[in-house]
Amino acid sequence: MHWDVIVVGGGHAGIEAAAAAVRVGARTALVTANLDTIGKMSCNPSVGGMAKGQLACEVDALGGLMGLATDATGIQFRLLGRSKGPALWSPRAQCDKAAYAAWMQQALMELPGLDLIQGEAWTIARDDAGRVGALGLRDGRTLRCGALVVTTGTFLRGLLHQGETQTAGGRMGDQAASGLSAALAGLGLRLIRHKTGTPCRLHARGIRWELCTEQPGDDPPPRFSFTGPGPQGAQLPCWSCRTTPEAHAIIRANVHRAPMYNGQISSVGPRYCPSIEDKVVRFGDRDEHHLFLEPEGRATAEIYVNGLSTSLPIDVQQAVLAAIPALAHAHVLRFGYAVEYDVVAPDQIDHGLAARTVPGLYLAGQINGTSGYEEAAAQGVVAGANAALALAGRAPLRLSRADAYLGVLVDDLVTRLPEEPYRMFTARAEHRLHLRAGNADRRLAPLAARAGLITAERAAAVAQKDAAVRAAVGSVDDVTARRIAGDGLELDAARALAPVLGDLPADIATEAWTELRYGGYLERQQARIERLARQRDLPLPADLDLDRLVSLSAEGRRVLRDRRPRTLGEAERLPGVRQGDVELLWAVLQARTA
Repeated sequence: MHWDVIVVGGGHAGIEAAAAAVRVGARTALVTANLDTIGKMSCNPSVGGMAKGQLACEVDALGGLMGLATDATGIQFRLLGRSKGPALWSPRAQCDKAAYAAWMQQALMELPGLDLIQGEAWTIARDDAGRVGALGLRDGRTLRCGALVVTTGTFLRGLLHQGETQTAGGRMGDQAASGLSAALAGLGLRLIRHKTGTPCRLHARGIRWELCTEQPGDDPPPRFSFTGPGPQGAQLPCWSCRTTPEAHAIIRANVHRAPMYNGQISSVGPRYCPSIEDKVVRFGDRDEHHLFLEPEGRATAEIYVNGLSTSLPIDVQQAVLAAIPALAHAHVLRFGYAVEYDVVAPDQIDHGLAARTVPGLYLAGQINGTSGYEEAAAQGVVAGANAALALAGRAPLRLSRADAYLGVLVDDLVTRLPEEPYRMFTARAEHRLHLRAGNADRRLAPLAARAGLITAERAAAVAQKDAAVRAAVGSVDDVTARRIAGDGLELDAARALAPVLGDLPADIATEAWTELRYGGYLERQQARIERLARQRDLPLPADLDLDRLVSLSAEGRRVLRDRRPRTLGEAERLPGVRQGDVELLWAVLQARTA
C-alpha cells in the first residue's frame, strides 16, 4: 500500500505532523509502536508557559490540534507574565493527562485521509531517484510513501537511568526504538546523544496539604485556541512547597551515585530545566528550592512534583522526600528517572525541517534536539505541511524570526546547532513585542491559508478580526494614543480614555489596547523587520566561490563552506561567521547586482 506521507511517532510532533499533512491534502499514515499511547504526556501534565504558550497559540493559528485539546481537557489555566506587559503574556494550563491523550486519539481517529498503524519503524529505503520511498516495520511489513516524517521523541535507543540501574526504554513502561537509529545513520545522518529527566509522582492522600501554598487558576481562564468553545468546567488548584537543607544534604552525600556525576551519562541535558541534584550542586548557596505539586487529572490521585526531576537511585529519592515535611509521608507511585536518546544533529536539516542530504525525509521534535511538548508540536506542523507541500509541487512553509516564535525556534536549530536540548524563551525572540500570543492568528493566518493549513472561512474570519483591531486603533485620537503609550496605561484605564475600547469584544479590545500601549515601539520594530528582511533575505548564489573572497576569515570560510546558508541572514547567524564576513558578502552581492 502507498501513502503520500508517513509519519513515525504518535507524540506531540507526530500528531501535528500527520494532521498538517492531511490538511494540506496528502493521504497520510501515522505509525507508532502503541496506538494506545498516542498523545501521551510523558512528563509534565501541562501545556504552555513563558514563550511556550506563544508557541502553542501559533500551532493553533496554523490549524493545529494542541490548543483545542488543551482547552478541552485543561484542569487549571493561568496567564503568566502579567507583570511584564502584554507582549510577554503567556498562557499555561494543567491538563488531565488521560483526557488529553483520549482527545487526541479520538481526533486522529475521526480525521479523514489519515490511517493509524501500529508497528515499530525499523528500516528506511530510498527509491531509484535517491528519495525516501518506503518504511520497513520490524514485523516485516513494508509501507511505501512519497515522504517520511520522523518524530521519535526520546525513543531512539532510549536508555533510562535511576542511579546505577539502567533500562532500555523511551519512557518508563515503554520500549526503546532500537532499529531506526541504524537506519538514519545508514542514510549518512550524524547522530548525537541528549538527555532529559522527569520527577517522581506521588499519591495525593499522603501529602500534607496544610504545609503547602495553594495556587488557584485564573478567572476567567485564558484560552489556547482561537476557535472552539474555550476552557470548560471547574478548575483544580495546584500547590507549592519547598525543599529543605536536610534534603540538600542527602543529595550532596549521594551525588556520586547520580548518573550525570559518576560518568554513567555523558550526554547533554537541558540547562534550563535541571535535575534537583544539578540545582543543589550548581546553586550551593541556596538551602531550598521551590517545588510545585500539580494534579495529573480529575479522576486520579496522582500528583506530579514539578522541580524534583532526578536520576538519583530510588533509595535516595525516598530519603529526599522524607526530608521534606509536606511530602515526608506521601506514597510514591512512580519514581523519577533520566532518559538518554539519539538526536539527529540539526545542522543537517533546512528551514523546512527537511534533511538536506536525504530527499523526502523530514524530522520534527526531540529528534532535532529540542525539549518540550510545544516545541515538538510546532515543528510537527512545519514538517508535516512541508512534506505534503513538496509532493504537491507547492512552495514550502517557511517562517522567519519576524513571523513567529516558531520561526525563531527553527532558525536557531538550523543555524546555531544548540549544544543542549533546546527550550524556547521569550529572550530568544528579537521581535517579541510583535510576536504575542494574542495576535498569533492575525500574524499567521495568511501563511496558513496559503499553505492550505486552515480553511478559507477561517482565514476570512481572522482578516475581519484584524480589520476590527486596526479600525479600533485608528479611531483613537493621537493625544489619547500617546497618553496610553506614554503612561503605560492598563486596559481599564485605557477604556476610560478611549470609550471605543469598551464597546468591543474582549479579544479585539485587548489587542487594540496592546498596540496602542506599545505605540511607536511596534512601528519602529516593524520598520526594522522590513529593513532586515530586505538585507537578510538576499540569496547567496550557489556558484559563489568562497576561496576567491580572500578577506573572509578562515573560520567564516570553513563554516560557510560546510553549512552552505541560503541567504545572507542565515550566514549572519552562523557561529564563527564574523560581522566583517557578513559585510564582505553584502558588498559582493551588491556588486553582482550592480
